[in-house]
Amino acid sequence: MDEGLIARRYAKALLRYSQELGAADLVYEKMKLFEINYIAHPDLQKALLNPLLSPGDKEMLLSTAIGIEPGEAYIKGIRLLIKNHREMYVRQICLMFQKLYREAYGIIRVKITTAVELSKEALEQIEDYVKRRYASKKIEFVHKVDSTIIGGFVLQIGTEQLDASLMKELKEIGVGLGLEENY
Repeated sequence: MDEGLIARRYAKALLRYSQELGAADLVYEKMKLFEINYIAHPDLQKALLNPLLSPGDKEMLLSTAIGIEPGEAYIKGIRLLIKNHREMYVRQICLMFQKLYREAYGIIRVKITTAVELSKEALEQIEDYVKRRYASKKIEFVHKVDSTIIGGFVLQIGTEQLDASLMKELKEIGVGLGLEENY
C-alpha cells in the first residue's frame, strides 16, 4: 500500500477525532513536538521497528517522544497505529496531520532557512513583510539554520519557494560550466 495514502488516512482520522474532542490545537502542538524529537533522536525509528519491543513499550516510547502529557486523542491514535502495525509510518502521519491541520485552519507555514542565525530584527522584518502580504491568513514562522546553503537564504511560504542561497548560485554556475557532478 502507498505510504502517502496510509499517512493521509490515519492523519485525516486523527484530525477528525481530535476536532470532535475539541483538542485539535493540542494534538497539532504535540505533533510538532513529536517531529522535533523524532529528528533529534534517530534511534527512535529503529526502536519502533524492533519486533522484540512490545506494543506497550512502543506506546510508552511514542507517548514520551512528545515530552509532555500526551492526551486522549494522541494516545488513541498511537494505539491504533500499533494495533494495525503502522508504527513505521508515524513520522509521515505526523507530517500529514500537520499539513491537514494547517489546510483546515487556514494557516500558512513560512520557513526561512539561513546559513547563520539571523538577528531578531531581521526575523521581525521578514515576519512583518509576510504578515502584510498575507494579511487575511494565520501565519506560522519557522527559522532554520543550515550551513550547507553557504550564504543567502531560502524562503518557503506555503508551497512557494524563493531560493536566494549561495549554494544554488554555485550549482547554477557549475551546470553552466559543465561541472554539475562536483556539486
